[in-house]
Amino acid sequence: MAKDQKEQGSFAALWMVMALIVAIGTWMFITPEHLLKSLTGERAFVTQLSGQQADQWIFGKMISVSAGQLQGVSDAIKDTAASKDTPSPLKEWVQNRIVVTWLWGSLIVYRIYLLMLFWFILMPFTIAVAIDGYSTRMIRTFQFSSQSPIRHRIGVLISTVVMSGVAIWLVLPIPLPSVVAPLAIASIGWATWMWVSNLQKRI
Repeated sequence: MAKDQKEQGSFAALWMVMALIVAIGTWMFITPEHLLKSLTGERAFVTQLSGQQADQWIFGKMISVSAGQLQGVSDAIKDTAASKDTPSPLKEWVQNRIVVTWLWGSLIVYRIYLLMLFWFILMPFTIAVAIDGYSTRMIRTFQFSSQSPIRHRIGVLISTVVMSGVAIWLVLPIPLPSVVAPLAIASIGWATWMWVSNLQKRI
């Protein structure tokens, strides 16, 4: 058992290191123009799915967060341009990395607020599903029926996979359909019902 847990921990650590290497490599070579197109495409997806008001609310929240960093971005670009010892190609690359960092962060913030918007919309559903799962579990406690450890395990695995997928979706620098957010929340609600309703009975 301990050996299996150790192997799982090593496997997870390996994946984290690989993901970090890919993220750094992407950051080094991605262009500001690509990220700007990604943000524009993301806004178009949200407008198609939820309407222009939803996009304006999310974009306004993103601007309120990202605008505070604009002065720092501008100062960093000016300091880089004023450096006399740095070669021109390196200056341009550094300036682009500064803009890339700001745009990528803005895209992540936009998706976080998109997720929050759908969370507030679907929160009654997720709460109702979780309560129903708990009620089902309590009813089964007083019945001559066994809980399913397989279904419990499936629910836990689905929750883990969905949360990992959401974490990846938040940082991917490409436009993705905004339907990912409501589907992820609905999947978490269903998985919560699955593992809560099949919690093992305690004597």
